[in-house]
Amino acid sequence: MLITFKSIAAAPVQMFGNVALQLLELMGRLPKAPGALFADDVAEALALLQQGLSELEAREEAELLEDSADKDQEKPNAIPLKHRAVPLIALMQAAIREKKGVSWE
Repeated sequence: MLITFKSIAAAPVQMFGNVALQLLELMGRLPKAPGALFADDVAEALALLQQGLSELEAREEAELLEDSADKDQEKPNAIPLKHRAVPLIALMQAAIREKKGVSWE
């Protein structure tokens, strides 16, 4: 499943469903599609998203330090959620600049 985030202020952003739903949860939204943010709500959602990504990164770093003692276990190099969120963050910043809403489906 793919979820597309849209705003009049920027080009659409497509993401895999599981990643998009995680990001929606971090924004304080229900993890479901379709949905939308009014222009007035985008800044708050962006702040929550960035805060959630920072907290998630801190937790993952702590887990990585704990796991480093077990050198026999190899974990695949996954793309961090904060990197996957970059296009959505850019779309939301553009929406804030132009005072436009954001929708997803």
